[in-house]
Amino acid sequence: MLSKIFRVAFIAMVLQVFVLSASYAAGPGGAPIPGGGMDDEDAAIMEEMQREAEEKAAEVKEIPPFKMIFVQGGCFEMGDFAGVGDPDERPVHEVCVSDYRLAETEVTQELWEAVMGYNAMGEPDMQKPIARVTWFWATRFLEQLNERTGGFYRLPSEAEWEYAAREGGKEMAWSGTDDDNQLKKYSWFEDNSDGELHRVKEREPNALGFYDMSGNVWEWVDDYFGFDFYKESPKADPYGPDSANWKVIRGGSYVETPHRTRTTYRHAFEPTRSSHGLGFRLAE
Repeated sequence: MLSKIFRVAFIAMVLQVFVLSASYAAGPGGAPIPGGGMDDEDAAIMEEMQREAEEKAAEVKEIPPFKMIFVQGGCFEMGDFAGVGDPDERPVHEVCVSDYRLAETEVTQELWEAVMGYNAMGEPDMQKPIARVTWFWATRFLEQLNERTGGFYRLPSEAEWEYAAREGGKEMAWSGTDDDNQLKKYSWFEDNSDGELHRVKEREPNALGFYDMSGNVWEWVDDYFGFDFYKESPKADPYGPDSANWKVIRGGSYVETPHRTRTTYRHAFEPTRSSHGLGFRLAE
């Protein structure tokens, strides 16, 4: 049993080296985000980590409590309401979302480790968000969490994410405030993070109770990225295109400018790639 644990730890350490040494990765949604991605060898290592974790499933820790907040659905004007964004944030268009629940924080390292059986972060801190996770690994986490709990957890849609970040669709430039002088109260970004990932719930939540929807780590959502999707988006519970080379990430990270942590900012990222500033949040 101990040998299995040591093998998982060793593989995690090797993965850390690959991730830290990767270059910048870019998509059509804007400038590159730090971290880089995985090649075939990296992906094979991740698969090996998963097999090891499944073998020691009996040793997986009890799942810690996490809070899901009810969000009453409604209609809002999605997109660059302030006229300061990028072309893929336009046109502003009416969207209606159904009721749903969203996690108050990003998935923590504690929750990830309890479900998956390992932690690939270089310097683990259980109350920091999990990062360095591809979209595919986020969905595998969700599969295992649902199997363990009997739940129906998933990634939020892009519309659900923006609706919650904007406190039910208000014209909020950042999650929690529309005043850039108040941004440091609500967000970890380049001006106040000291270049480090921070624990969840250290900044103020927005009015709906959600933490770190601007800054700390980018968050995967379920939609494929379409540069012109807003021109053809359906009104009711929209999802992105049926397929694309990229998935959408939202919210910015601890190394980003205020512009890139805005509630309407969109970025495209390959689902097979990871970054030390990229995690995710649960929806149901």
